[in-house]
Amino acid sequence: MEADDSLQGLALPQRSALADFFKERCPECVAERKAHPPQHPRPASATTVHEVWQLDSQEGIELLNGEIATVCNLRDPFGAAMLASQAFSVKTELHWRKLDWTEVRAVLRQAFTEWHTLPGRLLTDNELGLAGGPNDPFPGQLTLWLVGLGILHQFIRPGHPTDQPQIERNHRTLDDFTMNDTDLADLAHFQQALERERRMHNAHFPTQASDCQGRPPLVAHPELLKPRRCYQAEIELALFSLQRVYDYLATFTFERKVSVSAQVSLGCQVYSIGLTLAQQLTEKVVQVKFDAQSGEWVFSKKPTDPNSQAEEIARRIVKKLDVTSLMGLVPQDIHLPVPVQLSFPF
Repeated sequence: MEADDSLQGLALPQRSALADFFKERCPECVAERKAHPPQHPRPASATTVHEVWQLDSQEGIELLNGEIATVCNLRDPFGAAMLASQAFSVKTELHWRKLDWTEVRAVLRQAFTEWHTLPGRLLTDNELGLAGGPNDPFPGQLTLWLVGLGILHQFIRPGHPTDQPQIERNHRTLDDFTMNDTDLADLAHFQQALERERRMHNAHFPTQASDCQGRPPLVAHPELLKPRRCYQAEIELALFSLQRVYDYLATFTFERKVSVSAQVSLGCQVYSIGLTLAQQLTEKVVQVKFDAQSGEWVFSKKPTDPNSQAEEIARRIVKKLDVTSLMGLVPQDIHLPVPVQLSFPF
């Protein structure tokens, strides 16, 4: 309007007045105002060693033999220690792939075993393989495995890698010492270099990270060698609690669409509620909760009144949420904890 010569010299309406005019005369032309999504709180900082472990991956590292590697790194932000650095060959026919959750689980197990401890929390980004579906609140299998071990899986705020700056800096430190032709010859040489530099950093390298003040992490924080919650690979099944997983799932309420064949998808598993029941739904949507006592999914009609109680219509036994599926181990291998002499590699 300001550029229109025919309106020169006239008092032009304010933006707010124009907005009111368009809402009244042609509301279909006005974009619906959407509320800002709720702001996620920043994850709390660690106050002691092994309280929080940070996990992140360095991707797309080209090796001289043509392989492509991804390195999964773990760091203790309070103690400034490099807890694990495991390289994986991820080259595919077209490009390279992401790590799957079982590979991340293997790296965590390696770190649990090396440091003889379970952390209080694991902090990661929101990668698909770590957090489950991008648009689905259903927790991923990695989260459920950690819950079973009594470890809280936390995520950084979307788009805020600075929520875990220590692990980001960890990548750069490793890059500085392992990106040469000898170390990048192949996956075996690369892994050897990662282990060499990680152990050098922890035991000998002067660092300014955290409160080390120029001391190596193990000198500044010898308590890194004291387990927070004692772990041995042989007793992991005894440390794992499926009831903890069930209790955690019971804190969620999911909303799911019902397919034309009366099926509902939950955690990559499909459950049938029956055609007869599905036909009774005015909206092809159900509310789903987990019964931690019976191990069943409870399907209910979505209430029309938010203050009313949902009407239960079906129950189904949970699928693929057993000890073997989450741990990759079998219950027959359970061993009772026994006193051991801890042996650290530093």
